[in-house]
Amino acid sequence: MKKKIFRIVSAVVLIYVLYFGILYFFQNYFLFSPGGKYIKPGKSGDGIFKEIVVSAYDGTPLMSWYFEGDKDKPLILFFHGNTGQIARFAPAMKEITKAGYSIAMVEYRGFGNTKGKISQDIAFLDAASLYNFYKTKTGKKIVLYGYSFGCAFAMGLTQYVNPDGIILTAPFASLYREIREYPVPWAYFVLKDKYPSDEYIKNIKCPILIIHGLDDKLIDCAHSFALAELAPVSDKNLVVMEGVNHHDIYFKELNVPSILDWLKKYN
Repeated sequence: MKKKIFRIVSAVVLIYVLYFGILYFFQNYFLFSPGGKYIKPGKSGDGIFKEIVVSAYDGTPLMSWYFEGDKDKPLILFFHGNTGQIARFAPAMKEITKAGYSIAMVEYRGFGNTKGKISQDIAFLDAASLYNFYKTKTGKKIVLYGYSFGCAFAMGLTQYVNPDGIILTAPFASLYREIREYPVPWAYFVLKDKYPSDEYIKNIKCPILIIHGLDDKLIDCAHSFALAELAPVSDKNLVVMEGVNHHDIYFKELNVPSILDWLKKYN
């Protein structure tokens, strides 16, 4: 009887060790989906973007796409979501580029033809390298714009730079909180990178716009309410869109009218 109980307990322990081991060592595989072979600007959208390779803090070449808009309007530094490369997100920039705003869309390590492995600290430092490059190149005011997971990269960047504005579409308050709400039991116990936007937002000094869909089933709208509450600036705007889900708010450009109205105040 004791041997049987021991075998059962051992099997349960082994299952838990394997479960948490898989979650720990393969969590980037579960979190990020780079989207296969690199797609060039000419094969995505109307080809208005051009490739610019930026050297990271450690010399790693980082791919970015750049559109040069009107001289008197700010540059928007865009951070995309965790699934797919720049080419997937570029077409939804159509109305923003038509309005004359310069856009730099940045790529992450392991995505497209940018080599390496992504992590929280590396991603933030890469973002700082890209920010500094485009600030020097253009001399423009820079507004950070993140969608979904990209909001975490935009907020992490604020540790190193003081942008002229921040736009967050469908953000999570922190990955730790998001994972706790997700139906993967105890995954937050082994989470390496917590992407705590709810901590970084407490130190911002610039205007911020947060947009979220009430029908978002991937990241609950409560995350945006929490971030808006934590932002210490008086110039903050929260736009909540009824009947809008996580995908459509960006890919159908449903957030763009609010973004363009907000940007007009800071030209």
